[in-house]
Amino acid sequence: MSEQFNNKDYGDYFSAVEKNIKRDANTVKNEKANEKITERRISVKSASKKVIRVRPWVYMVAIVLVVAMVLTIVFTAGTGDIPQIEGDDEVSSITSTEVKVEEEKTINHYAEYDDSTQTIPASFAAQNIIVINCDTNKVVAARNASERCYPASTTKVMTILTAVDYITDYNKTFTFSYEITDPFYRQEATMAGFANEEAVNMTDLLYGAILPSGADATVGLAISVAGSEEEFTKLMNKKAKELGLKNTHFTNASGLFDKDHYTTPEDMAIIIREAMKNDVCRKVLSTYQYTTASTPQHPEGILLTSTLFSHMYGTEPEGSDIIGGKTGFVNESGYCIASFGHSDNGTNYVCVTYRGAGLWPTTYDQINLYTSYAK
Repeated sequence: MSEQFNNKDYGDYFSAVEKNIKRDANTVKNEKANEKITERRISVKSASKKVIRVRPWVYMVAIVLVVAMVLTIVFTAGTGDIPQIEGDDEVSSITSTEVKVEEEKTINHYAEYDDSTQTIPASFAAQNIIVINCDTNKVVAARNASERCYPASTTKVMTILTAVDYITDYNKTFTFSYEITDPFYRQEATMAGFANEEAVNMTDLLYGAILPSGADATVGLAISVAGSEEEFTKLMNKKAKELGLKNTHFTNASGLFDKDHYTTPEDMAIIIREAMKNDVCRKVLSTYQYTTASTPQHPEGILLTSTLFSHMYGTEPEGSDIIGGKTGFVNESGYCIASFGHSDNGTNYVCVTYRGAGLWPTTYDQINLYTSYAK
């Protein structure tokens, strides 16, 4: 059984993250304070300098020079010739260089297709698939990977990736109410199970969003970070733009169906690769079970179990392991899984399967894709 089944207490980990964030904030604050002190000193020093008196003949010379310049401009305008400033070519060259350097900073996050990229055969049930070697940034195998799909709850990978950009205090709590949770129950959305008037910390919301795929947890994160799910969705789309995603747009944080809520296997592969780089997101996505903090509504906490690892251990693929990921399903999307793992020699892979034919066929697709291509 892989290490994600190790049910540890990650409180110390998140406390350390919080301390680092606070320490960085204090450092920035002190730097700004020092800048202001320096500015005041410069101002006082400048004010203390003696006033330099200019002799009358200097004014006369200045007036003559100004008149000469005006006459030159008038004459030049009349002839239609534009005077060239010495060094113009050099300035233009510098500007072009700066623009070129700025363009070079733009990173293409898409994995590359080449002659070695394989077409995934019909024996795999999912309609849209991509397998990427993250270490070489190459597409190992794919099928219809650039087509737009409804991502269902794989959306929540972007939800937590966006949320961690703005969470500064993981002990901060969000209090639920019937008004927030009832609409999700009416839509038959999957829930983590947080109760009315229950105050839940940010860490528990992250795990609640991913492990049981709780729509209640995603809206809690959204409101905590941005004040509303609508405003939070704008942050998700901003994040998508920053990552250079070409065919992704979000309308909610949970993945409920909306015709304007879409992505592609190629784009989702970029999202989950970014999540792999973030320590918090990687830990949450690779956890099998987690128990939330004790509250009056749930004195023993809520045991949350991963929807991914409920159907696999992660060690089934021959020659590789599936380390973490997220499942998803709505009628319009079919069964979806976005996962990351590594081969026995340590090479990192990402695998996204959309429009799966069923729960178990989609699960077996993932296992067989790692066996076939993550070697």
